[in-house]
Amino acid sequence: MILRALLVLLASLGAAQAQTARVASGEHDDFTRLVIELPAAADWTVGRLPLGYGFAAKGPDQPAYDLSRVWDRIPRTRLQALRVDPESGALHLSLACDCHVFPFEYRPGMIVLDIKDGPPPAGSSFEAALDLSAPALDYDSKASPDATAKAGMPGSYDWRTASAAVVGKAGPEPALDLPTGAVSLDPLRDELLAQISRGAADGIVEMELPGKPTEHPDTEWGELPWTTIHLGEAAGIDVRPGSAKDVVTTGAVCLDDADLDVAAWGRDLPPAELLSEARSSLFGEFDRVDPDAALRAVQTHLYLGFGAEARLYAALLQDDPPDILPVYLSMSRVVDGDTDPGTAFASMVGCDGAAALWAALALDRLPAGPEVNTDAILRGFLALPPHLRHHLGGALADKFLARDDAEAARVIRSTIERTPDTDPADLALLDAKADLHDGDLDSAQAHAETAALAGADDGDSLITLVETHFRDGTPLAPEVALTLGTLLREAEGRADEPDLHRALVLALALSGDVDAAFAAAGDDEKAARDLWQVLPVRATDDAFLTHAVLGPTDPVPAIAVDDADRMAARLVQLGFADAALRWLGPVAKDDPPERRQLAAEAEFMRGDAQAAADLVAGIATPAAQELEAKALIQLGAYAPAHDALLAAGSADAAGRVLTWQRDWAAISADGDNPWANAARLATALAPAPDAGPLGQSASLLEDSAAMRAAVAALLAEVPGPQD
Repeated sequence: MILRALLVLLASLGAAQAQTARVASGEHDDFTRLVIELPAAADWTVGRLPLGYGFAAKGPDQPAYDLSRVWDRIPRTRLQALRVDPESGALHLSLACDCHVFPFEYRPGMIVLDIKDGPPPAGSSFEAALDLSAPALDYDSKASPDATAKAGMPGSYDWRTASAAVVGKAGPEPALDLPTGAVSLDPLRDELLAQISRGAADGIVEMELPGKPTEHPDTEWGELPWTTIHLGEAAGIDVRPGSAKDVVTTGAVCLDDADLDVAAWGRDLPPAELLSEARSSLFGEFDRVDPDAALRAVQTHLYLGFGAEARLYAALLQDDPPDILPVYLSMSRVVDGDTDPGTAFASMVGCDGAAALWAALALDRLPAGPEVNTDAILRGFLALPPHLRHHLGGALADKFLARDDAEAARVIRSTIERTPDTDPADLALLDAKADLHDGDLDSAQAHAETAALAGADDGDSLITLVETHFRDGTPLAPEVALTLGTLLREAEGRADEPDLHRALVLALALSGDVDAAFAAAGDDEKAARDLWQVLPVRATDDAFLTHAVLGPTDPVPAIAVDDADRMAARLVQLGFADAALRWLGPVAKDDPPERRQLAAEAEFMRGDAQAAADLVAGIATPAAQELEAKALIQLGAYAPAHDALLAAGSADAAGRVLTWQRDWAAISADGDNPWANAARLATALAPAPDAGPLGQSASLLEDSAAMRAAVAALLAEVPGPQD
């Protein structure tokens, strides 16, 4: 029974090796992640292939890779294609950028492949060529006990092999004289004990004495919460500084609203009186700092929106800081318009009080999960003093729009509108951002122009205006770029400097100054990627070709696949087929039909009719079928070209193809038209051989007259060449 259980166990392990391996994906700013969940823990290998990288599990068979959800969460900016090699069963990764793959094993059976920008680290072992036909992929399926022992690998669970081989020593098979004589089962017993011990050591066989109860109840092993690897943005998790990382509201300590009652800190006094009181009561007897007065001064300056000054007064309390001081320091950065990477509010975004508001303001973006207490945030915002509502409302609305919560952003906008002394330009800027989020570009442009002309937060309004024009590729006045250039020089080191720089690059391109836009982009990869998106839409032909036609050694910029396709489409339109194919890169038959047709047009333009026909084969659109027919005609395949033109609805062109085939019988059966009439003459029977000379002459005269009439009809039907 034990032997049978071992054999069943080994068979089940072999079957598990051939189960499905799920492949999931996730997109990050600096890398694209693939996670391969093998059906069981196994060795694996990664190496270079001509078009990218290959991944293979080591063993006699590759698992069946499930690629159905790979493209749900990632674009094709880094990973262009992912397929299973039909011969070896390994994964092929085709890259669309100057990237490298960095793999690691997150836990046994879960392999992570990170596709990172730039060259690989020096000496990376994963840059070696991967030989998918090498026996290394079947590393011990045919190994003898001697080879296994020499390689230091564990022996197989074969009960017929000598026990010495199992522990790493080669030896002859024991002779088991079972039929007659003094029968000894010791060799078999030793072998089974060795195999069972080996299985127990590897965790496959569970050892237990008969009748002895277990000390603990059986554990149901499943997916544990701390063993999950996140592929994209999970709720409350981000790897960037100052983000909503590690936001876990379960069990979080929420501050009392009394400690954050900013409106009460003003005490209905004018600002001048508040400042005078804060400064006059700081020092007590012997010129010592009064801690209570210093803390009130911090609160007063936070109420007034003076964050830097609040931090100066907080420095007076560093010798014996109160527990609330880190909270006020975080608030001081918020009222200065900054986020706070080390905020004391990090875990309070789900609190049911004012702490949720300050947590939302301190984080650079709100997490996507349900732990955000939107109602508490909006209540806290409504309770702020009017001047702080004006000051902080725009940033808070932006964070809700980034979270796709347009309703909360509209509530903030309405709250600001009802606040006294509201600037209409501020409302126009909020409306422009909301319209931009909803995709209403015309309304967004109108509101952004209103905000920019009124000077609402100059930089933010101009950034929004540029974004509205960037989304639909409409031209922009050159004055916008001039103003952004001035603002950028004043924003050095500020948090909005990257956004201003990107807006300047796009404004230059949208106003037609493409060369200046590329010069301004410099090393800013994000601005450069967006610039390539504008180039095929707004650049003149000369400016476009200057930057789009790459040199033989120039690398293709790492941009989105759709943007590269737009570059290629305009190059084909201008007649630069080779340059277009550089941007397209490898095109396979499983690519989208539009991409295949574009590549086919470029191939046909450069004279490769066979490649063009192969690329558009099976695409059931009139344009693709006409292109396929043109390629087939060049190849001399008139019959399939005729069928393709008929499928495209070009019956006249299909009829002309029949004339090139000289298929007069088929043409003569095609109704009543000049070509059909001429074909009937060509297929008419010759005069009967028993007719006399006069009869034959009369028949020839009739045929000649009919032929002249048919030729005249054809000349009238076919248009002459254009002058």
